[in-house]
Amino acid sequence: MKRIGYALALALSLTGVAYAQLPPAPVDLAAKQTGQVPPGVELSWSVPKLLPPVPLNMFRVYRSVDDTTSFSFLNVTNAPAYNDRQVIAGHTYYYRVTWVWMLADSTVRESGKSNLAWVTIVPPVSEVTGRIDGTVTDSVSGKAVPYARVTFYRRVSAALWPPETIADSAGHYEAVLDTGEYLVLCSPPFLLGRLMMTPVAFPVYKPKWYKDAYDPAHATPVGVTDGGKFTADFALARFVFPSLVHVRGTVRDSAGAPLKGATVVLTRTVQEMPQMAALGDPVVGLPGEALVVDGLGCVQGVAWKGLTDSTGAFDATVLSERSYVAMATAKGFVPQYYDHKRTPLEATVIPVNGNVTGIDFNLNPYRPPEMYSISGIVDDSAGVRVPSRVIVFPLRSMKALPLRFVFTDSLGAYTVDHVAAGKYIVLAVPFGDYAPAFYKAGAFGVMRWKNADTVTVAANVTGINIGVVQIHGSGVTTLAGTITSGGQPLQGVSVVAQDGSGALLGYGMTDGAGGYQIDALPTGTVTVSADLVGYDGQQQTIGVAPSQFSASQDFALNVTTSVTPASAAPSSYALLQNYPNPFNPSTKISFTLPQAGIVSLRVFNLLGQEVATLTSGAMGAGQHELTWDGHDSGGRALASGVYFYRIHVAGPDGKDVYDAVRKMLMLK
Repeated sequence: MKRIGYALALALSLTGVAYAQLPPAPVDLAAKQTGQVPPGVELSWSVPKLLPPVPLNMFRVYRSVDDTTSFSFLNVTNAPAYNDRQVIAGHTYYYRVTWVWMLADSTVRESGKSNLAWVTIVPPVSEVTGRIDGTVTDSVSGKAVPYARVTFYRRVSAALWPPETIADSAGHYEAVLDTGEYLVLCSPPFLLGRLMMTPVAFPVYKPKWYKDAYDPAHATPVGVTDGGKFTADFALARFVFPSLVHVRGTVRDSAGAPLKGATVVLTRTVQEMPQMAALGDPVVGLPGEALVVDGLGCVQGVAWKGLTDSTGAFDATVLSERSYVAMATAKGFVPQYYDHKRTPLEATVIPVNGNVTGIDFNLNPYRPPEMYSISGIVDDSAGVRVPSRVIVFPLRSMKALPLRFVFTDSLGAYTVDHVAAGKYIVLAVPFGDYAPAFYKAGAFGVMRWKNADTVTVAANVTGINIGVVQIHGSGVTTLAGTITSGGQPLQGVSVVAQDGSGALLGYGMTDGAGGYQIDALPTGTVTVSADLVGYDGQQQTIGVAPSQFSASQDFALNVTTSVTPASAAPSSYALLQNYPNPFNPSTKISFTLPQAGIVSLRVFNLLGQEVATLTSGAMGAGQHELTWDGHDSGGRALASGVYFYRIHVAGPDGKDVYDAVRKMLMLK
C-alpha cells in the first residue's frame, strides 16, 4: 500500500503531464504452452513499476492464428498475465498486448503494441484423442459468423476448465479432445463498441447447443473416439435487440430539498453478474461498463450514468426487457440504492419492460462522529487484484449504525470513509468469477461471517486485505432455490457450491423474492452453503447426475443468537486442494483440524518417494495453510510433473485419526 501511495503521489505531482501522453507499451511479452489437457497458452509481460495516475487501467490481449497480420481482440485482464485456453493442437498463436488507461473524464488512452510472442501448440503425448470441427454460419443468410466461441462440456469426468476454441474469420473451428461424450455450445462473438473497442453486453446472435437446441437438456451429445473426427455445424439465429426506454426519478436530501449534480448510476444486478461469469462472459474491466465515482471507487456493470438537474431530476435511457439496480450519491451524503436500500446486497431490482418513473431517492448527510476509515485490498492467493464491492457490517450489538459500502478501484484497493468507532466485519463481493469472502487475516475464501475477524475501529484502520478464491464452473447444470426465514424471503444471501475437495464451482445471490441461481455446475457431489450476516448459515449436499440439467435446493435460515463472529473450530478434518493448481513457482496447501493433534504433511513424487516434509509436529485446532516452493528437503529444485501431498494426523492420545492424499501439478 505504501508503494501504491508513493507511486500515485509522484505521478500526480507531474502536473497532469501523464494525462497528455499514451501509456507506455508493455514489454517482455512471453508465451508458453501449458501442460494441461487440453493445452493452453500462458502469457506474461511487464510494465513500469510506477502505477498510472488514473482511476482505471487494464490490459488488452490481441491474438492472430497461423499468421502475424490478422490480429483480433481476445480479452481484457487486470493482471500482467493471461491464460488463453482457446487453442488447439497443430496451430501457431501470435500475441500482442496493450496497456489501457481510462481517465477520470471517461476518455480512454491505449498504448502502442508490445513485442510479438508466439507458440505452436504441440499435441499431448500418449493421449487418446479425437477431433471435432465445424462451421458457424448465419441461419438466414448462410454467411460465415467469424470468431464465435465453441465450448465442449464433458458430462462425465468434467475438466476443471471446459475446453474451448474460437472460429476463424471464415467461421471454421476445430478442436482436439480427449475421447468421451460432449455437449457442444456455440456462443456468438462479442460486438465491439465503436469508441471503446471492447465487448458490450448483447451479442448479435443467440447461443446455440448442438444440434439446434437452445438449452443443454435438448442438446445432442457428440461422441469423440480415438483418432475419429466428428463435424458439428452451427447456424446461429440473430438476436433481436430490445428497444430503448426511459427510467426517471429524483434525488433529494432527507428534508425533501432537491440535490443538483447528484450522481445516478443504473447497473447490472448483483444476481446477473455471477451468472455472466459462469457462462464465460467478460464482466470486469470493460471501460464501456465502468464508472469511477468520487469517494466510492470504480463501479462495474454500468448501463447508464448521469447527473441530476436543478430540480434534482434525472432521465436515464436504457435497454428494455432487462432488470437493473439504481444508486445515487452526492458529496456530503451517504450513498443509497433505490427504495432506501443501503448496500448492493439488498438493492431493489427494477424490472424495465417499458418507461419507468418514480425511482426517487432521499439521501441522508454524513453525521459525526463518523470520522474514521477502513482500507485494504481484495486479491487472491496468487496476488491478482480483484475488483469488488466492499461492505462493512457493524456487529449486531451496534445495529443502529448504518451499513456502509464502497467499490474497489481497478487494482482491488478500497477505502471506506465516515466510519464511526466500533467493531465491524468486512465482506468483499467480486464483480467477476470469484466468490464473496469475509476479511480474516492471512486467509482466502472465508465465506461464513462467523469465521470472519472482527475489525476494531478507534482510528483509521489499514491493511484489511480480503482474500478471495476463483470459481471454476465447468458444467451445464443450473441449481436454483429459495431462501427464507420465518416464512419470509431473505435477500442478499450468498449461496456457494463446492465439490468434494472444497473447490468453488459457482455462487449466486438471492433477490428480493429470496430466489437464487447458480449456473455451470458439473456432475458429481456438490455441497451447497447459504450464509447471511446475522443468520445461522446452512449447508446441504446434493448429487448431480450426468443426465441432469437442473437441480433445486431451498434453505430456511434462523436469526443467530450470537452477537459477535467467532473463529470457531472446524467440525471435521479436511485436506483441501492446493491453490493455485497447476502452479509455478509455489502453491498453498490448506487443511482443517477440529481438535489439536500431531500433524505431518509430506510431498511425494510419482514413484511414491518422499521429496519434502512441510510440517511435522503438534498443531492446534482450526484452519492451517502451508506453502511449498517446488524444492525438495535438501533445497534442490524439482522438475515439472505430478506430485502427491499426504497429511497424517494423530490425536492427543497418539492414535491415528485422519489420513488423506491429494494430487497436484507443477509446471515450469
